[in-house]
Amino acid sequence: MNITIHRGTHQIGGSCIELSTQNTRIIFDVGQELPSIDGIELVNQQKKINVPGLFKDTEKNVDALFISHYHGDHIGLLGDVCKNIPIYMGEKAARIFNTTALFINSKIFVNPAEYLVNGQEIVVGDFSVIPYLVDHSAFDAYAFVIRGKGKCVVYTGDLRAHGNKQNIMKAFLKQLPDKVDALIVEGTIMSRLTEKVKTEAQIGQEAEDFMRIHDRPIFVLQSSTNIDRLVQMYKAAKHTKRLFIVDIFTAHIVSQLGSSIPNPRTFKDIRVFYPFHLTRRMFSKSNSNEMMWEFSRYRISAEELSNRKDYCMLIRDSMLFDLNQRIRNIKDAGLIYSMWNGYLKSARMQRLMNFFASKNMEVIYLHTSGHADVETIKRITQACRPQLIIPVHTEHPERFREIFNNAIAAYDGQLISF
Repeated sequence: MNITIHRGTHQIGGSCIELSTQNTRIIFDVGQELPSIDGIELVNQQKKINVPGLFKDTEKNVDALFISHYHGDHIGLLGDVCKNIPIYMGEKAARIFNTTALFINSKIFVNPAEYLVNGQEIVVGDFSVIPYLVDHSAFDAYAFVIRGKGKCVVYTGDLRAHGNKQNIMKAFLKQLPDKVDALIVEGTIMSRLTEKVKTEAQIGQEAEDFMRIHDRPIFVLQSSTNIDRLVQMYKAAKHTKRLFIVDIFTAHIVSQLGSSIPNPRTFKDIRVFYPFHLTRRMFSKSNSNEMMWEFSRYRISAEELSNRKDYCMLIRDSMLFDLNQRIRNIKDAGLIYSMWNGYLKSARMQRLMNFFASKNMEVIYLHTSGHADVETIKRITQACRPQLIIPVHTEHPERFREIFNNAIAAYDGQLISF
């Protein structure tokens, strides 16, 4: 069996990993490199990675593409992939990806040949691939156990053990085979070893404490697809008797994930806000009207929000117009910034934060990583006892050598045979 890390040995994001035998080639993730902080898009990214037989401008000879989760640094080059390569991805992850594509005017959608199911084997040529649900900031994320030609490899994808799905992580560790030949493990946290990792439950409790100051609305700046965080913010709002407000995009995301995830259809204390620019753009598309009307019965207007303070509202930086021009009486409100602090350097985010300052909002910063800390990585290695550890999704693979004597610092494009 051969392993080639086409990209990701010395960077966070842009992941692309190949396992191959003489007869079969399978790819795990096809990520776009992370954009610069100032929001300038990276161009011609498909030319930055050379994977014969994977992309449209080559003759197809890749047998399958497995997507661990829907974050762009793992699926962002999907639109450049040969159309006849079978794709495997989680069903709910695919729904989130496709719903997001509809709202951002993307023409790239995923149509999996088969959905990943926790513990259910998929056979592709010489390979047996078993996906396992893991705890990550992306919903419906998977790690993989891959067997072929008498060898066994584990690829973790992105994962952690401090989210809402800690029991899933425990189950994953129990399912790992003993003494695997290679462990391909994410090492994002190696860039931030001094960072104190909070649990999602701790984030939720701190948010709840902040929301207990009642005579003001609360705004939460977070990703609409970070479902663990959304669940914690909903719980905090519920415990402090606040109405929970999501926008129409977020409503479509959460309503496809099952009745246990807070959503306007089955949770009576959730209402839906229609942002001005997003609503106008979506209604201008002839095929989107029905989708936009789908949650109209749960709509809350800017006027109603202006006349009450007992709510917690999820927002994004694209909603500045609504906050500035449509929703009144938000002076002295509370803001929970619940994203990676690096985004604060972008010009767009700075404009938004300056607006909050002009409204004299009290701001707190509540966030935790979607990635494994060192102790979790140690638990994984103890569970599967790999002969070889190959760090990926990391800027510092050499730091693994300080902890694990069987770790190597591979380089992009290196062929590892065993």
